[in-house]
Amino acid sequence: VAPLFMSYPSAIIRSAVEMSADGELLAAFLDSLKTLLLGFGISAVLGIAWGVAIGRYRAIEAVSDWLVNALYATPLVAIIPLVILWFGIAQTPVIVFGALSGFFPMVINVTTAGNEVKPNQVLLAKAMGFGPLQIFCKVTLPAMLPVLVSGLFYACNASMMGVFIVELALARHGLGAVVHDLAVTFQTADMYAAVLLTASITVAVNMALWYAARYFGRWRS
Repeated sequence: VAPLFMSYPSAIIRSAVEMSADGELLAAFLDSLKTLLLGFGISAVLGIAWGVAIGRYRAIEAVSDWLVNALYATPLVAIIPLVILWFGIAQTPVIVFGALSGFFPMVINVTTAGNEVKPNQVLLAKAMGFGPLQIFCKVTLPAMLPVLVSGLFYACNASMMGVFIVELALARHGLGAVVHDLAVTFQTADMYAAVLLTASITVAVNMALWYAARYFGRWRS
């Protein structure tokens, strides 16, 4: 196979070492990681808050549940030009689109997690004199946690894809910009090294979430 289209593993490893040595890859990696954590964090916080509100208040569920499902099914890539138009070409649109990509999977999973709460458990807690905050912390949250943490997997992956897509489109920041520049200049081995490093971010975050899911899932047994 021509090196222009596919590179050898040894060449990819050598390229990764060389690019890491001059600091270019590390700087892009840290840039993308910071952007991902910001976008993912925003999507997680807002998604959990909105999902809990949908599960707790029927009026909010009636108004927004169909809208969330409709927007979740809509290809968000189509609104990238609008996001760039509104937020410019700096890092802000990357963070916004990453947060938007993870928001809808998070809301849907939190709403599903709310179904894990048994009504008789809530009634028992009320009979014992628990207030709303105590019920949430000692009954609702423990019941939701296993499904909730699993939902973070989907939100993280969606946020990572959103961040990388906009970085690739703007070609200004992060690993997406590095991959774009290497691709258009036909530096195949360097490009594959950058792509593998991009994948490693999601793998690392997902591994942390996987261990968290195992930890919080112990209570079921």
